[in-house]
Amino acid sequence: MKSLLRFSSLALILLTTPGVALWVHRSEMTHLWWIVPGAAIFSLLGLGIWYLAYGKATPSRRWRRFGTGVLAFLAIGFAASRTIRYEGSTSGSSFPKFSWAWTPKKAEAISAEVETVAPGDAAVPDIADAASDLTDFLGPGRDGIFANPTFATDWQASPPELLWRRPVGKGWSGFTVAGRRAFTQQQIGDDEHVTCLDLATGAELWSHADPQTRLLLERAENGGAAMGGDGPRATPILHGTRVYTMGGTGIVNCLDLETGGEIWSRHLIRELGAVAQRWGMANSPLILEAEGLVVFAGPDDPGPTLIACDLATGETRWTHTGSGASYSSPRIMNYGGVRQIVTIDHAAVCGLDPATGAILWSHPWPGTFPKVGQPIAVGVDRLLVTASYGAGSLLLGIGRENGRDFTVSRLWKTTYLKTKFSSAAVIGDHAYGLDEGRLACISLVDGKRVWKKEKFGFGQHLLFGSALLVQAESGEVIIGTLAPEGFTETGRITALSSMTWNPPAVAGRVLLVRNDREAAAYLLPAP
Repeated sequence: MKSLLRFSSLALILLTTPGVALWVHRSEMTHLWWIVPGAAIFSLLGLGIWYLAYGKATPSRRWRRFGTGVLAFLAIGFAASRTIRYEGSTSGSSFPKFSWAWTPKKAEAISAEVETVAPGDAAVPDIADAASDLTDFLGPGRDGIFANPTFATDWQASPPELLWRRPVGKGWSGFTVAGRRAFTQQQIGDDEHVTCLDLATGAELWSHADPQTRLLLERAENGGAAMGGDGPRATPILHGTRVYTMGGTGIVNCLDLETGGEIWSRHLIRELGAVAQRWGMANSPLILEAEGLVVFAGPDDPGPTLIACDLATGETRWTHTGSGASYSSPRIMNYGGVRQIVTIDHAAVCGLDPATGAILWSHPWPGTFPKVGQPIAVGVDRLLVTASYGAGSLLLGIGRENGRDFTVSRLWKTTYLKTKFSSAAVIGDHAYGLDEGRLACISLVDGKRVWKKEKFGFGQHLLFGSALLVQAESGEVIIGTLAPEGFTETGRITALSSMTWNPPAVAGRVLLVRNDREAAAYLLPAP
């Protein structure tokens, strides 16, 4: 009996870590891989205890060896803490990136490692007929979905042409475009910048700085912020002759589009007596032209979750008190014949009156991890919300009783579409998206998986009809056709050369991409 217990307990200890790894692999939840190192440490401790109980040496010698092993383990951990420096994530999987503690930290400035490629004065391309305005985050619907391609999708026959490439500061902001001007946000040293570039050449036209404004200065104690990297996250929004922005710490700006001159500015989060969200403020402002308002996100604590400010003066007009902000940007949508703001709060999905912020309807969606994806319309009376970290994706039915009160019901919940940084794309009765880094398709009838195939990492994508343009996490940009039968690739380019979480932007036939090191513009082939 003792022999059976001895060998069965040893087998259990040795199989613990592989078993946990297999369970995490089958769960398809990449954030759970953090459990595996913990399981390995637990197994090592278990082996030590097993040796104390069943080792063949004398008890005193077993205790000495066990104590020596524990001290050696602690010494290794102490030495590692003094010689290894944590430098954020290697990818959206949250796997850590380390460097030797004695190597100098790179200055938080625009990368000198990226070679600038720009046309000479005599070779500036004429893109007037190819470019168009793109004034909002992920396009006019703020969902990354466009009716038809504005460019040819066979890139093998007609590859995109590089217009320019240039270094850029840290940050996960995207681009918006007005005329010959492209706008983004970046971190340079300890200052956040809103920057305007020439769309055709990449030359800087102006840059507005918020001095001593940096996410990791404000939230340096927070491992979450360090894991996600430094710099602003939100994309500038354009309206008329003005640019509206939200920085990583909660500073909101209204700037002149032509000059970058400040019209008004507020440190919105500090005014609320709060601090920036754990992973930095990532919500792009929402323009409500009919109401004369611009809507910003609040902190992730319960309280003012959305704040509507006067477009002209920046004064607060209303607030939405919810469960705290998420990392998804609010949208204007229409349900039951009523125009409304649809917003994903920290623990709920809500519909709000744009004029007052009053709640029209709310549906609980709990979870302690960040929700980033945009809410996506499915037909006229359904709403798809997707997230990772085990929160599960929901299809909601939204109706009205007697043409007055809203009703919300959960039609299904699934873990087969777990979007982390990106949003879902809907075509007919199917939804597509990057499920933990792999392109996947689910049925909108029941939420069941149809297929899960290509690995693009934790990137972003835009949908043009049935053509999907994917910004892979590796920096590649891929184009192809989506169908319930699968994804058919029709071309790809190595647009960027390092980890990319930023959303791509397509303004007519001009593709703008960037990450935390470089930015580039490509002229896409004519249709």
